[in-house]
Amino acid sequence: MTSPHAGMTVALYVRVSTQDGRQDETLQLPRLREIAAARGYQVYREYTDEASGRDANRPGFQDLMADARLHKFDRILAVKLDRIMRSVVNLDTVLQQLDVYGVALECLDIGLIDTRSPNGRLQVQLIGAIAEWERETISVRTREGMAARKARGQHMGRKRRADIPLQTVAALRDSGESWVQIARELHIAKSTLMDRREEVMAIQRPRTERGTDQVLRTEKEGLI
Repeated sequence: MTSPHAGMTVALYVRVSTQDGRQDETLQLPRLREIAAARGYQVYREYTDEASGRDANRPGFQDLMADARLHKFDRILAVKLDRIMRSVVNLDTVLQQLDVYGVALECLDIGLIDTRSPNGRLQVQLIGAIAEWERETISVRTREGMAARKARGQHMGRKRRADIPLQTVAALRDSGESWVQIARELHIAKSTLMDRREEVMAIQRPRTERGTDQVLRTEKEGLI
């Protein structure tokens, strides 16, 4: 049986966030290609971006909308609605533009979006608003959690490396070597060493104090 979508030309759009290393466009594209093939769609082009969903000036998205304006395809296919746009205001603008261009938007998570009817646009805006609220709530909770851990004195950020030879670094600093020289000699990034600077200095202080005490004792013995 011939698919009712046979011969329809579509554009595949994929976006991965720069803030989430777990995302990969290669995880989205196979799904879109599979759906397009199953429904008999003719794929005009695949558009990709590595950028935040709040950025309306993404290169791939700009190319997508430019081709939509020229009606080079009938429908845009994406994995999720938030791959298109995260801002509800910007999303509404995109839907209005697609309506004018006569291009439909289909997302695998909610299906075909009827941009021509008020109910269809309301549905999308509600879904987008809820998603935006969830993201903002998670962001606020994350910041509050980080502030609480910081107040308790817990280490923030990446886990510190356990293989840094702090005693060796302190000895090299005592010998007069610069941080750059030490980094080059030990094959450790200077930024990593600078992150442990206070620990190195804490090792150096007792040495300095012991050296000062030794000088004072020598001078005292010399005076007796």
